[in-house]
Amino acid sequence: MCIEDGMFKLRAWYVRRGVRLAAGPAANPYSQKKTYEGALIIKDEVMVNAEYTLDRIKKIAIVGGGLMGHGVAQFFAQGGYPVAMYNRTEESSARAMADLKRGLTLFVKEGLSTQAEADAALARIRPVVDLAEAIHEADFITEAVVDDLALKQKIFKEMDALAPANAILTSETSGLRMTDISRDTARPERCVSTHNYTPPSLMPVVEVVPGERTAPEVLETTCALLRKVGKEPVVCSEIPGHIGVRLTTALRREVSYIIEQGWATPEAVDTVMRSVGRLFPVMGICILTDFTGLDMSDHSQKNVLPHLDSKTEGSDLIRRMVAEGKLGVKSGEGFYQWTPESARAIYEARGRELLRWMKEPPLPAPWKSGEEE
Repeated sequence: MCIEDGMFKLRAWYVRRGVRLAAGPAANPYSQKKTYEGALIIKDEVMVNAEYTLDRIKKIAIVGGGLMGHGVAQFFAQGGYPVAMYNRTEESSARAMADLKRGLTLFVKEGLSTQAEADAALARIRPVVDLAEAIHEADFITEAVVDDLALKQKIFKEMDALAPANAILTSETSGLRMTDISRDTARPERCVSTHNYTPPSLMPVVEVVPGERTAPEVLETTCALLRKVGKEPVVCSEIPGHIGVRLTTALRREVSYIIEQGWATPEAVDTVMRSVGRLFPVMGICILTDFTGLDMSDHSQKNVLPHLDSKTEGSDLIRRMVAEGKLGVKSGEGFYQWTPESARAIYEARGRELLRWMKEPPLPAPWKSGEEE
């Protein structure tokens, strides 16, 4: 296990640049104004505890098998873990299992899994409609319901009462704070956010976000477990939207502004984005900036930033479309008109492209070169 991949590396990055992190509760060493060298004092202990805890994780539970949950269940089952997947009704449970079977079939069709491996993964998944049955023996539990704070707090309180004392409780929140979600539990130190992106079975990255009281070994065990099942965990500070949602929200705000001002059509914006966006999977943003040159980037921000949308209340265009019932694919109209056939064509194209990336060798990354940054 590489502890550098966790919060220690994040802290080191800040410390090398002279940034002081805000102080937090004494129970969480990650929130203190400590140097990287100070954090290394507990490094060995955290690694030992994390490795010990990972060995004890035998059973997984998913609470909510909807848009995200069934995909999370799939990759844990493909990773060899028995999974109990909870849904409220037999009907929603059947839908989740049908979606999951389609996901496994896609892996077989694309040569990423044999039929025997897919059948074995499916056999590891047990759909249930009783929450206590789903989690009473689970060692690692992921809640994957809608991003409503009150609902998540209620579910976490129930999970806290029903789950084994040593179980790790995680949330698939895309931006709520784990500190708030775990507020009413007796074990906030064993709670952490694990944010996958849709579709989770095909997207490698998982944002792992500790709360103010998350224990170091819980953070590292979670990262180690995700790596074990083939994911790429990235540790992020507890900020609204984490990393990815903040980036896409900023991009959507400017896109809406460009269209609202009449400067370009949705077709023009998407044509440019589909082309320029090909750089991002290979280079990301920071690598791209290094290759462009920070001096050139400095010129661009001076020339362009004063003219970008800076409203914090969101897009008037989006609000009008929502009021008109134009919700996108789910309603048949958003920026474009959608039929079941046209939407399916995009879904299939997305799947093919993501699967193509899964078949490719890992991309070169400067932070994996073994050299100190």
